[in-house]
Amino acid sequence: MKRFSPAVLLAIAAACVILLDAVVVVIPQALADPNPVPSASPSAQSRAASATLVEDPSAAASAAPTSSQLPFFASVVVVPSPSSSPIVVARKTTPKPKYRDTVANARIYVRNRIGAKQYNCINIVWYHESRWSWRAQNPNSGAYGIPQAVPGNKMAAFGSNWRTSPLTQVKWGIWYVNNRYGSACGAYAFWSQHHWY
Repeated sequence: MKRFSPAVLLAIAAACVILLDAVVVVIPQALADPNPVPSASPSAQSRAASATLVEDPSAAASAAPTSSQLPFFASVVVVPSPSSSPIVVARKTTPKPKYRDTVANARIYVRNRIGAKQYNCINIVWYHESRWSWRAQNPNSGAYGIPQAVPGNKMAAFGSNWRTSPLTQVKWGIWYVNNRYGSACGAYAFWSQHHWY
């Protein structure tokens, strides 16, 4: 058997170390991402990484492969960026509903405004008074609209469109029954005895 000089053995050992380093660095990268995504700019990558860490720090750890999925020579370390700032998510406020000026929406408005029980009371009164018609008129008394205001121009306090607007008329009607009878059911109690209110 031929003897090798120490210099040759040292050169072979150095080549083995270099080869082993290449295996340790290159193979885990190839196994970790078989379908690489085109890389973004470094600043975009760092922003994306910090956003993930700020929103849910446990998500990064759970997304990392477990030790059983990695080769024996690879390891994963998750280090949160100290310079990352929290992401503030603005909550959208729910806008108030805008009612179209129809009789159907006027009914909904009244129910939402005074509640189902009070609505049932005033519904009976206004049905008998005007059949919920915004143009209902009583030529004898001068009563006008859904609540049969006498005279009709009283409703102008709630809008200049009182002649044609179901919403303006019911807003005035709610105000009227609350101020005169205390509630819609109070107005119904009076109406059921007198058939006017």
